[in-house]
Amino acid sequence: MPKKNRPRSGSLQFKPKVRADRIYPDISTWEETDEQKPLGFAGYKVGMTRVLMIDDQDGATRGQEVAEAVTILEAPPLRVYGARFYTEDLNSGKQVFTEAWTESPSKELQEAVDIPKDGNLDNLEKAKEHSDRITDITLLVHTQPQQTGMSTSKPANFELGIGGDTEDKLEYAEEMIGKEIEFSDVFDEGDYSDVIAVTKGKGVEGPVKRYGIKKLGHKTQKKRRKAGNVGPWHPDILSWKIPLPGQQGFNNRTEYNKRIIQHSEEPEEVQREGGFKGYGEVESNYIIIKGSVPGPSKRLVRLRTALRTDENPGKPEITHINK
Repeated sequence: MPKKNRPRSGSLQFKPKVRADRIYPDISTWEETDEQKPLGFAGYKVGMTRVLMIDDQDGATRGQEVAEAVTILEAPPLRVYGARFYTEDLNSGKQVFTEAWTESPSKELQEAVDIPKDGNLDNLEKAKEHSDRITDITLLVHTQPQQTGMSTSKPANFELGIGGDTEDKLEYAEEMIGKEIEFSDVFDEGDYSDVIAVTKGKGVEGPVKRYGIKKLGHKTQKKRRKAGNVGPWHPDILSWKIPLPGQQGFNNRTEYNKRIIQHSEEPEEVQREGGFKGYGEVESNYIIIKGSVPGPSKRLVRLRTALRTDENPGKPEITHINK
């Protein structure tokens, strides 16, 4: 009789499985490009639907009408309320040098963040004086959920990378403080993007659900939903590879090369009668992304210009959107 064998249950790709620090993620790596523009955007997850589109990818169905599962994000413009300047040396690494904030922050941002009402644009001149020490510059932006169909008005604030060299970044940051960033300033329809979000939280789960291990037989031990052998008695060291109970979900996850199918300022094109379950009605700009994205409805999803490809097969041709 042949020997039975199968791969180990449970993926070690995402270790450790720890809770995210907050409900929307930080991004530390940005695309290296000479183009002077923001390198990311963000939107609130509305839900999923299906579209009929002309397949423009190489394959048996090229040129034919195919059905694709898509995710809808509601994404009003991002407002730039400041800039952050970094220095870097061999001993201390990357450090914040200073920040410059707008003189007219929005009321919603003042309620969510401790920011001076009069701003501190004097730090912009300080950064210019020490431009030889500046190694990186990011924009400080916040969302505008009051323009969406959600009931909350508390904005999410985060950093946004900029393309170009340091001089270009400094010039662009000075120009953009106090203004808004539109989706079209970053992406075109057909572009690929990296989707970064916090997954659904499921609390503490056992190793069977957390890692997919097989339940023990009824004659093996008193417990069945556990790992059989977790290691030797001597030395009494527990390997990190052992499937143990713990936090399941609510993790920062990145999905690469998700194609942007459509972007529009007409929410009626995707509006569903009675609104989307768990979200409500779409009231502002929306984005359609091919496939699924992490997180439940109303979760903030961040988009980054793709690190692994610069391909754009062209604007997709959508023939029908299922409502």
